[in-house]
Formats: sequence, structure tokens, C-alpha cells
Amino acid sequence: MNMIVDASGLVAGRFSSKIAKRIVKGENVVIINAENTVVVGTKENILAKYKQRVDASVLSNPHYGPKYSRIPSRMLRRMIKGMLPNKSKTAERLLKQVKVYNGFPKELKNNKLETITEVKCNEKHDFMTLKELAELLGGKW
Repeated sequence: MNMIVDASGLVAGRFSSKIAKRIVKGENVVIINAENTVVVGTKENILAKYKQRVDASVLSNPHYGPKYSRIPSRMLRRMIKGMLPNKSKTAERLLKQVKVYNGFPKELKNNKLETITEVKCNEKHDFMTLKELAELLGGKW
């Protein structure tokens, strides 16, 4: 069963946990408009946290170490990966059930879209979209 979700205006962490639960149940999920997903917090704190992650490297050889992408769709995919069970083969297998797109792909135009209303962003809080965050980190896509 394929589920197509529009991620515009949804809080990234809560959205990721909901999607992870559906993946574990066995559903295939396609996520569109990943760049419009929201990260809640002040812009300075969000940018400092992600900047620290992106700049992390091993002192002996900077080519080693964790690689964090600056592309919004891959950032969201990594958030979903963090919500999955940690057994190595299980997480890899489950992550294959997710496809994340920036924007709206042409092949999905005529399909019915779903959204998860319980994780909508409240406009009262400070927030930043993944697109803004990726541009501030120097992402090109």
C-alpha cells in the first residue's frame, strides 16, 4: 500500500515519528514537499545545532566521520532513519520503504495526497523551514 504525504507546514520531528511508525507496520510512504517541513525553535539555535553537525570531522583525517547532507529531502530522510529501530539490517530494510522528494514530482500529479493534521506547525512558535536551513548551511540542489 502506497501512501503519498504532503509535508508542507508539518513539524519535522513529530512528522518523522509518525512516518516511522507507519513504515514499521509495513506501509510504503512517499513524501513530497520536504523542503517546506518546519523545524521548531529560534533560528540561531537551529542553525548552531546543524552547523555543528555539518562541520564535524575526525581530527586525524577530515574525510572520515559522519556526513550530514545539506539537501532538505535527505535531512528529512535522516530524521526518519533516527526514529526507526536501531538494528542495522532492520533499519536499512525499512528505510527502503520511504521516498522523499523536494517539490512535487510530475509522476505523482494525479494521485491523492494525504497530510497528518495532528503535527501541523503552530504559527505562535519560532520556526524555520528545511529549505531556509539548507540555504544557510550552503546546500545546493
